[in-house]
Amino acid sequence: MNNPHDPAQSADLELAQCYVRLFVPLPILILWYLFWFLVMRDPDALKGLDVTGGVLVFALVHWANVKRNPGVYPRRRVLAIVFDQTACFVAMFLTGELGAVVAFVNLWVSLGNGIRFGVKWMALSASLATIGWIILGMVSDYWSRHPIWIASLILLNTAIPAYVASLIRGFHDGRIRLAQYADHMEKMALKDALTGLPNRSALFDEFEKASSYARRMGSAIAVLYFDLDGFKQVNDTLGHAQGDMLLRETANRANAVLRGEDVLARFGGDEFVVLLRVHDSGKRARRIAERIRQSIASIGYVDGNPVNVTASVGIVVVSGPDAARLGAEQIVHKADLNMYAAKKDGKNQIVLTTLSSEIRLAARWA
Repeated sequence: MNNPHDPAQSADLELAQCYVRLFVPLPILILWYLFWFLVMRDPDALKGLDVTGGVLVFALVHWANVKRNPGVYPRRRVLAIVFDQTACFVAMFLTGELGAVVAFVNLWVSLGNGIRFGVKWMALSASLATIGWIILGMVSDYWSRHPIWIASLILLNTAIPAYVASLIRGFHDGRIRLAQYADHMEKMALKDALTGLPNRSALFDEFEKASSYARRMGSAIAVLYFDLDGFKQVNDTLGHAQGDMLLRETANRANAVLRGEDVLARFGGDEFVVLLRVHDSGKRARRIAERIRQSIASIGYVDGNPVNVTASVGIVVVSGPDAARLGAEQIVHKADLNMYAAKKDGKNQIVLTTLSSEIRLAARWA
């Protein structure tokens, strides 16, 4: 559905309306009145040509104004609707029977405004059309002799726009629900179903933002990759339901030691990744890793059952330019390798590697 509140799109819609006015009804009406004036010698046709000529002038001026001043201008839109509807009734009043061909334009104007600009504009146009038909039936000799036509046309100009308005509202509501559902599904696609944490795709998106920020600020980012020592034993002895509870508790405890700008993600199984923005060679990353290690080691019980789990943590600290150069996949892989190095060192360890163009250091902490 069109968005009439968008200035750029509104200008396109108004230009489209101008082109339709110029190239659809006006040529038809000019040919219609020319035929009756030149071939049938009906003097009323000349009055119709005068009105059509006035509409043509307005159409050109309106087109030039929209072209020169794009945007949302409600007064201009009201003026266009009033002019279109008024011109129709003036033509029908002056040309009598010949003006019956103009009767279709009223409904066309209302529906066109509704589809382009929304229900309220269609309601305005349809209301003007209804008022116009009532006045025409009172003041026109020709139309006053055909009250059934007046009643039918009033019904058409009321019922059809009302029906189309309900369709537009239904379409609009459906589009909103669809957008909400799409937004929900997009968010769900970036979340881990068990813990509610961001997943791999979401973390990589955040990595791009963090590396861009670090590059601008001359700082660094750190990636912490950890899993649970002893998780398999919990699953095997207590069952997968208890294992899931342990994973959720791990997510909660790890999140508790992070700042709002830090990102904790679950990569699957018992593997988690933390993304940090840092301004040193790894002091904060090491401090966060130590807190995570201690918080996990203190879990003790899951649903009343004793558990003995610890965390092995691999860390990579990298400068902003090198983060952009290496990319998320490679840096996360390096952190994963450091985590396995921590396991080889006896588990419940932290292995940190600092990578930059100037420094390549490796250190281990118990």
